[in-house]
Amino acid sequence: MIKEACVETISQIEHAIKNGANRIELCDNLSVGGTTPSYGMVKIAVELCHQHNVEVAVMIRPRGGDFNYNYFEYEIMRQDILQLKDLKVDAFVFGCLDEHGHLDEWKMKALKETCGIIHAVCHMAFDSINPYHQLKSLDWLIKHQFSRLLTHGGPSDSVIFDNINHLGKLLIYSKGNITIMPGGGLNKDNLSQLIEDIPFDEVHGTKIV
Repeated sequence: MIKEACVETISQIEHAIKNGANRIELCDNLSVGGTTPSYGMVKIAVELCHQHNVEVAVMIRPRGGDFNYNYFEYEIMRQDILQLKDLKVDAFVFGCLDEHGHLDEWKMKALKETCGIIHAVCHMAFDSINPYHQLKSLDWLIKHQFSRLLTHGGPSDSVIFDNINHLGKLLIYSKGNITIMPGGGLNKDNLSQLIEDIPFDEVHGTKIV
């Protein structure tokens, strides 16, 4: 099982590596759900993690708040990917919704193409999509070869263990064509409770190790 630790500082990276994290998701401003870290932070994080065979996924998000980005915000995201992709990042993590709360397919496709051969991951913006439209959105992510979906399985203020049924539905529907990675409220103490219900291959959290 891959444990992805969500971090924003060098000391948190060192702690994650020491305690067995297989991958870090590198963010800034976790107090607002995470934004894009600086070039220097990404460079040092990649060098440090790769020495220990730990992968680095980088958050691409220009601000906190909702996920409906205007053209300038989208262009910031695209430029950040262009600049950071030369640092041997293992994945980029992003999510864009339109004014109706659906997946913004144009922006998502353009950002995925900007990633080139680097893995693209859709983050918990997915959880803001109406559940009745989520399977269609999952089909789209699979079609466009996104590697993973980070999801809480429900609203951000819900308890992840109350979303087990929906997480299982996403996992079964995906048929292994995209990794379903649960996160949001998971930690090293309650992880076994989740895995007993559904044996996920990858898990995510700020205190996952």
